[in-house]
Amino acid sequence: MKIAALIVTYNRLDKLKKCWAAIEPLSFHEIIIVNNASTDATGEWLNELQDSRLRVISNDVNEGGAGGFYKGSEWLAKNSTPDWVLFFDDDAYPEPDILKKFMTSHNDNAQVVVTNVVDMKGSRCKMNIPWLKIPNSLGDIISYYNEPSRYEAHPSQVSEVVTFSFVGVFINFNVLKRHYHKINKDLFIYFDDVYFSWELHLNDCKIIFNPELNFYHDILESNSAMLPWKVYYLSRNLILSRFLFKKNRPFSLISIMLRLVKCYFMVVKSDNKLSYVKYLTKGIFDGISFRLKESKNGRV
Repeated sequence: MKIAALIVTYNRLDKLKKCWAAIEPLSFHEIIIVNNASTDATGEWLNELQDSRLRVISNDVNEGGAGGFYKGSEWLAKNSTPDWVLFFDDDAYPEPDILKKFMTSHNDNAQVVVTNVVDMKGSRCKMNIPWLKIPNSLGDIISYYNEPSRYEAHPSQVSEVVTFSFVGVFINFNVLKRHYHKINKDLFIYFDDVYFSWELHLNDCKIIFNPELNFYHDILESNSAMLPWKVYYLSRNLILSRFLFKKNRPFSLISIMLRLVKCYFMVVKSDNKLSYVKYLTKGIFDGISFRLKESKNGRV
């Protein structure tokens, strides 16, 4: 079985080096690294690597995770023939025996297999938990906050899910080749993976969560507000789901509104409250007016 790794990186050379140390010993058929116009020494370091499996795709501008994964998927679709492609970021590290486990595990004829993602302390990463069902109605949302296990994949059970994150997901190459163009590269960050997985779900692709496959995500989750430029993309892309999906939308209008209200409440935890509100409001405006703007280095 031939498995290709697809990694997107931008200005995180220290973490990329840790990522490389984790994947270099593994039996990947190919390793594709998309360098999103990094301005640190990432390009030079990648050029020094001596590994026949490595393919480096260099972007002229930072296209975010969405653009990076699109670019890497497009390259694979046109230039390679693996059986599976494993997606992850430069700050995510697979467990040493993940490929062996994947090849010997019973994946129930799935076209997509989602891994269990934990932080460096072993706690489950909230942002990477796949949905069994997206809570959309008011009743669902209330139920979700009271009993999230009804909507999220259980950490110790194989289950069929409807979404995944781009941190630690195996996608069948034939499926990726047919559908990679549905990765919306204009989203930059946030919801690009959710919308792509939802597209696959709507196209009857079977997506399962396999808790025996583990990924480590080198992040610190907190209750503080996200950076202002990030909340722009989160709010804009959340609203854009109303335009990107004409029917069978992943998020209902009430779900979107409640999420945006929660974002406004988070302003009290922001270090730059004025900038946070400015970018959040701008994101909402651009989402409503269906604007997909180019950005440089993750700034709008």
